[in-house]
Amino acid sequence: MRLQLHSIPSYLLCIFIFFASLQVSAKEKDTNIQSVIHLLDYLSKDYPMAVRDGEILDNAEYAEMQEFSAKIFNLAQKIKLPSESVQSIISDLNELKTLVQDKAPSKKIKDLAEQVKWAIIKATGYEVAPLNWPDNATGQGLYLQNCVQCHGAKGAGNGSLAIGLKPAPSNFLNDSLMADLSPFEAYNTIKLGVEGTAMRAFTELTDKEAWDLAFYAKSLRFQKQKIDSVSLKKTFDQEYGNTSLKDVATLSDNELLNKLGSDIPGQKKLKALRIFSPSGKLSQSSLTIARDYLHQTLNSYKNGNKDEARQNALAAYLEGIEPVEVRLKANDPEFTSHLEQKMMDVRQGIEKGENSSEVENKINSALSTIDRAEKMMKDEKLNYWLSFFLAASIMLREGLEAFLIIALILALIRSTPRAKKALPYIHGGWITAILMGVAGWFLSDWVINISGKNREIMEGMISLIAVIVLAFVGFWLHNHSHSKKWKEFIEKKVGAQLNGEKMFGLAFFSFMVVFREAFESILFLQAIGLETQSGDQSSIGFGVLAAFALIGLLAVLFLKYSKKIPVRQLFRFSSWIITLLAVILIGKGVHAIQEAGWISVTGFSNSFKIDWLGIYPTLESQMSQLVLLGVLMLLYYLSNYRNRIIKIN
Repeated sequence: MRLQLHSIPSYLLCIFIFFASLQVSAKEKDTNIQSVIHLLDYLSKDYPMAVRDGEILDNAEYAEMQEFSAKIFNLAQKIKLPSESVQSIISDLNELKTLVQDKAPSKKIKDLAEQVKWAIIKATGYEVAPLNWPDNATGQGLYLQNCVQCHGAKGAGNGSLAIGLKPAPSNFLNDSLMADLSPFEAYNTIKLGVEGTAMRAFTELTDKEAWDLAFYAKSLRFQKQKIDSVSLKKTFDQEYGNTSLKDVATLSDNELLNKLGSDIPGQKKLKALRIFSPSGKLSQSSLTIARDYLHQTLNSYKNGNKDEARQNALAAYLEGIEPVEVRLKANDPEFTSHLEQKMMDVRQGIEKGENSSEVENKINSALSTIDRAEKMMKDEKLNYWLSFFLAASIMLREGLEAFLIIALILALIRSTPRAKKALPYIHGGWITAILMGVAGWFLSDWVINISGKNREIMEGMISLIAVIVLAFVGFWLHNHSHSKKWKEFIEKKVGAQLNGEKMFGLAFFSFMVVFREAFESILFLQAIGLETQSGDQSSIGFGVLAAFALIGLLAVLFLKYSKKIPVRQLFRFSSWIITLLAVILIGKGVHAIQEAGWISVTGFSNSFKIDWLGIYPTLESQMSQLVLLGVLMLLYYLSNYRNRIIKIN
């Protein structure tokens, strides 16, 4: 069977639909589990407001409790539970439904609801905590965007839309209410909403965004207090590595205090853990999870709980190392194998029943290796001056080409009787193109920002698209630096528009020739920006300003000494700059896609690596650079050969 090029989109669409359907079914399954857990939490907390000492306090509330207990039972039967636990769980849920019907004591309801909730979580393997520590700064932005209208700027439930709402929006500053609420419960409420209230389900939020928002909501009641932020941040930095993220996510404040200690130091730790997030890339790395589980492994082993230590050690690898294994392998395959061995040594030490000091030494060795992995994953970006030079070169080439084309158009119409009439259209065309280019920059920046959850893929795809355009444009420039075809083309186009008195046609042509340069500039500058260190982003702006200043100078010189300006040499020089940038970007693009796990990783025995040149120790990235360089050199050679023949003839 021969695969036709035009049929490729159809095949891709079919593959997409297939995987999308699998994802949808998985989501439906997760939603059922999530709904059951959410309703169990809701039931255990709201039941005391409906029944006390066997007497109904609120008929409507009690009817809701009956409805929820029945709904929980029905939803649970749709969940695919392991055979060894399904009977016990269904039986407990049936008992829970009966207890609600019989107006049983609140404690009995709460204990059974908690028991069956964790039984479902254990049986299904449902994730009750985020993989990485949530970012409260992101959560704050999401709160201002989605919650402030009802819950108010400070979370007091007094937003502009709160008036008349029944029930009223939750007051996040209420100590008694919030102390008994876990971030996990807040997360479920955000994702699922609350029936019969104005609290809708925010299904458009990603899991990470929902966790960020949940953690921020939990922080509000502490932020209203007068706190020593410097001291608390220090406490957080000391504590978060020793405290399970799972505990912080799933335990209420009261429950977490029982673990941390209800004394003043314990309360300080609680505040710190609720208010702050790890700074920098550390907060985004699953390696933090690996550290967390390894610390728990040691504590469990020292306390004589070998089974728990074994589970924690395995979780450290599966949840902390494995998610970034592809990224690590793309950076250094040999080191990745070394790290895996260190994690295995810990598990083997536990299985052999080695003494605590031996296991501790192996854990410390694994932690030290994880620290090296963290540093390795912080890829070196383009430095300040290289980013400045590349941005300036790209902008200079694009801007100069646009200027030369517009200058040629103006020169062509100057001697025509319609010049006065045509000028406003031509100037309007290129000015509009620049404004559209600026708007395009902000739009592209927005697209990149909203795709943050897929940033590695986004970086890789933008880099590879830029490479394709760079390679084509670079060859085109090299080819046309030897010929006058571009001039002949423009003369023909402008002449046709003037002869037909198509002034809007002139405006459109002026717009298109400049907008093409603007669009290319946006693509190239975004690609450079994604590969530039966050603190050096200003270099791109200064590079663009420097290019504009030089273009202005060249424009003045061109108008005065047009015949003496070495346009051909400028274009040829810019072609070599483009070649260098294309080679860098294709290496970084392939590497980013490898880190995302989209393509295979074949490592070398050595670990030769130059981040800023896009050189990484993988066959795929280096071969892509060599192939591209070979193709460009061949195209340039053929271009030179063709133009030598033209000159001879």
